[in-house]
Amino acid sequence: MMKKLPVRLNPYIKTRYPYSKLKICRRCNYFTVLGDAECPVCGKTALQSVEKRAAAMLQRSIWSVRIIILIIMLAGLTLSESMMQSGLLAAGGLLLLAVLWIVQRRSASALLLWQLEQLFHKEAYSLFAGLVHDRESAIKVFHSGDKPLAYEMLREIGALVHTDQLRAEQILLLQSFVLRKDMDLMLDPLLMDHFNPDLVEYIGELAKIRRDLLKENTFRYILLHEAQILKMEHGESILTGVAGAAVRMKRYITLYPYLVQRYARKLPRDRFLRLYRIIQSSPHASPSPLYEEVMSIYNEKYKWDEDFRHANK
Repeated sequence: MMKKLPVRLNPYIKTRYPYSKLKICRRCNYFTVLGDAECPVCGKTALQSVEKRAAAMLQRSIWSVRIIILIIMLAGLTLSESMMQSGLLAAGGLLLLAVLWIVQRRSASALLLWQLEQLFHKEAYSLFAGLVHDRESAIKVFHSGDKPLAYEMLREIGALVHTDQLRAEQILLLQSFVLRKDMDLMLDPLLMDHFNPDLVEYIGELAKIRRDLLKENTFRYILLHEAQILKMEHGESILTGVAGAAVRMKRYITLYPYLVQRYARKLPRDRFLRLYRIIQSSPHASPSPLYEEVMSIYNEKYKWDEDFRHANK
């Protein structure tokens, strides 16, 4: 059995958009989500955020349109045959510039997103190559022995690259650590499309220390692969822990009653007490199969327990 390492992980800094941490080199157009200021490829201190690059491109585009309008207006003034024509051309041009300025200002956010899409489309190969290079850098750090840093690097890349391979690599690293409640852990971004025993083991760990991370996507994943999980060495224990996490919220009990029902008998006393209280407080619980199972367990094991008796009052 692999000995787990006690580690300290830096908190994950969330951004509004996944690409907000992505940077591009002004010299070689290399993309990275790991660099700070110095480009990992050309070595120049020339990294800037993709949003800043897109904003600069957008400003150039906006001013190009304005300059074209000014040139057309000046050309018209030069060719005009009377003062009236000149006045009308000047007024029309200025009005057009004013309307254009207002429209561009009001649609600045939409225009910036459009410019970002254009940048990513134009530099698609460089973006792909840069993220591949970032992953290779993380693997090198892993082989050097710094597993916590390697995980943090893969975590940053994972915000942009959604592949099961990258998820599996993060999970393997997490499973090599002694996980604690105070760690900045995640689960939803690591869920895969197929059955993965390491992911299931990780979910089992979180069911013990961070039940709040188990949400609807996790319960659906567990139900989808329940038969395979039961074949694992500690599969039933993991499923019981997941059922105990579902008891955290009445909503989950309502959505996944059969998961809770199947493992209710194996729940620890505190989790079953919570389940019992929720069932008792629900006016529409009877006569569902879950209600009958909970009452059967209650009558067999907890009928004379003071805490359960108080729950009835």
